[in-house]
Amino acid sequence: MTDPRAELEEFIGTKEFSCLGARSALKRGSIEHGHYPALGDPESARANYRDLLGYARGIRPTLSDKSFRTFVATFETPGEVLDEQVHERLLWQHLQLMHDIDSRTYGLDDGATSDPDEPNFGFHVAGHAFFLVGMHPGASRASRRFVRPAIAFNSLMQFMLLGEKFFSMQDAIRKREATNNGSVNPSFTEYEYQMPSRHFSGRMTEEDWKCPFTSRHEASSVKYTSDVMQRPAG
Repeated sequence: MTDPRAELEEFIGTKEFSCLGARSALKRGSIEHGHYPALGDPESARANYRDLLGYARGIRPTLSDKSFRTFVATFETPGEVLDEQVHERLLWQHLQLMHDIDSRTYGLDDGATSDPDEPNFGFHVAGHAFFLVGMHPGASRASRRFVRPAIAFNSLMQFMLLGEKFFSMQDAIRKREATNNGSVNPSFTEYEYQMPSRHFSGRMTEEDWKCPFTSRHEASSVKYTSDVMQRPAG
C-alpha cells in the first residue's frame, strides 16, 4: 500500500504545484494530515470532522504573519480518474456532512459567513473559517491533479494576518502557475473574490453555477460586498 503522506509531500515538491504557502508549510513541518476511506462517505466525513475539529480548536494562537499552516485530508477512494463534476459533487457532499455536524454546536467566525453565495464565505469548523482547495486525479489544472482525492483546509485568518504579504504571495503563485502550467487558473481570473465557493473544487464553474451547499447557520447580520478581500489601492 502506498503512503498517502509521502505522496502528498512529493506532489507539493513538484514544479506543477503552485501554492508557495503549502511548500513553506512542508518545509516548516506544519502540515497536519489525515487519511480517510472515501470522499463523500458519512463515516469518512465524521472522522475528517473529528480530526479537523481538534486542529481548528488549537490553530488561532499558532497563526501570525509568518505562519503557514494547513490541514490536508486525503482519501483512499474513489481511486479512479474522476470527472470534474463528479468530484465537485462528492466534495460538497462531504463538506455538507461535516457542516451538518459542526453547526449543531458552533457558529460563525468574525467577519465570515457560511452563505456560499457571499464573498466572505468560509467553510467553518469550531467557529473558524477556512478556504478549501480540492485536488483529484482528473483535475484539469496540473496544480490540482493529485493521485488521489484530497482537500486542503487553509485558515482565512492566516490570509488576513499576512496583510500585504498575501498579495505579494498571490502574485508569485500566479506567475509560477503561468510559467509551469501555461496560464493562471481561469476560475480566479474570472471570479477573483466574488464567490470563493466557486474555487473550492478547482473546476471552472458556469456563470449560473449554484453552490450545492446549504448553510445551517443563521445569516450574518452584516452584508459584505465583493471588495472585502480586494487589494488595497495605491
